[in-house]
Amino acid sequence: MSAVLLKSRANTSPTRERGTVNTSPTRERGTDNKFVRPHSWSQLVVRRNDIVFRDVGPGRVGIEIAVHNEGEEPTETTMAIVQSAPLGAFVRWRPLSVAQVPALAPGASTIVKFEARRPSVSTLGDPRKIAPQTLLTAFDNEDDRQARSAFGTLPADLMDLIGLRNLYWAGNLNIFIGARSVERHMAQALRIYPGRTNAAMFLVGEARDAYSFSLSGAGAAWDAALYHWRIHSLQQLRDNPAAAFDQWIELDGMNAMVLAMLPPTDCEAGDVQVHVRQKSSGREAVVEFSFDPAAAGPGCYAVA
Repeated sequence: MSAVLLKSRANTSPTRERGTVNTSPTRERGTDNKFVRPHSWSQLVVRRNDIVFRDVGPGRVGIEIAVHNEGEEPTETTMAIVQSAPLGAFVRWRPLSVAQVPALAPGASTIVKFEARRPSVSTLGDPRKIAPQTLLTAFDNEDDRQARSAFGTLPADLMDLIGLRNLYWAGNLNIFIGARSVERHMAQALRIYPGRTNAAMFLVGEARDAYSFSLSGAGAAWDAALYHWRIHSLQQLRDNPAAAFDQWIELDGMNAMVLAMLPPTDCEAGDVQVHVRQKSSGREAVVEFSFDPAAAGPGCYAVA
């Protein structure tokens, strides 16, 4: 695989955690130099790793959000607005739920818990024969159908559409508290097949823009590469252009990307983070994958 795939370079530069809320109390004019709290939620902090989700039963995904009061005053009860999207970066969000965050004393934390529905979808048939445009069209149709359904339903998992329904739903969550947000984009506990080329999919983009890509994590050393999946099926993945790392790539609308890896025959569990930077906004999104050869479910698509 190393002869035809572009080797990854780990992104070791520290990045600012997008969406972390940590605003100190502000001094308001005309208040005798006393500190006031114009918005108590400005003291609340949610980080990317504070957002956890996994299936807890058939068609049910449990979601937990750790919220911390890192300010010096108590906060009032407030609401967290939750959005969801298919697994990927800079794709379209849609409303999922609203959850109550209780009042917190200084230094206190809480875990907000709720459940969402994982939709049942019709598969597109043999994954060896599915073309990328067929997948994108089917996803658009499925997303429109789910958007018209009851509040609280997650978007379709891309792997479900190609008949590889895994143990845990893979997708994006976006948490708003006040005017700030933090996102998590994650596919977890995917089974990998040592000694074979493994493929996992995600989406990038909603409108025309340029993006750059880099990889980090232990699994990035498994001859990892990214492909812009535009032609043929996953079985002919290498006929698609490999994405050059740390270079701007113009994309029009929503596109399917494939993370491909060749784990060694003696590999253990590993992870890959795909760092996607959008040129127009300068923002970075991180799509997280965790892999395990002993995981349950069909896992990645194994290229013959």
